[in-house]
Amino acid sequence: MALIDDIKASLRITSHAFDAEVDMLIGAALYDMERVGVNPDLLDEENLENRFVVTAVTAYCKAHFGYDNPEADRFDAAYRRIVADLLNSAENIAAIAAEPEPEPEPEPEPEPEPDTETEPGSEDGGE
Repeated sequence: MALIDDIKASLRITSHAFDAEVDMLIGAALYDMERVGVNPDLLDEENLENRFVVTAVTAYCKAHFGYDNPEADRFDAAYRRIVADLLNSAENIAAIAAEPEPEPEPEPEPEPEPDTETEPGSEDGGE
């Protein structure tokens, strides 16, 4: 089952009338998690295997879908707790640690100083 289908089921949506809104919310949740530091490898929408991420996306969508949701604050708080736990998870930390560190930029070579071998007090221009 695709992620959008899982989210729609959790929102009790059976038609395709709200697919664009649900898809937008899924993208916003994934972007928000990446923005705060969740490793992007864990957020690949085509290959979401981490159920913690799916649960966070579900809570985000439940908090932001529709108008006048009396449970919005509760779902938003749940989303934030899940993301905090995900940030501290061994899987996220291991994924970040596995990223290769960028190679340092080589330092530029210092420019050679101009050759100034004229004797003090003598100037070119003759007598």
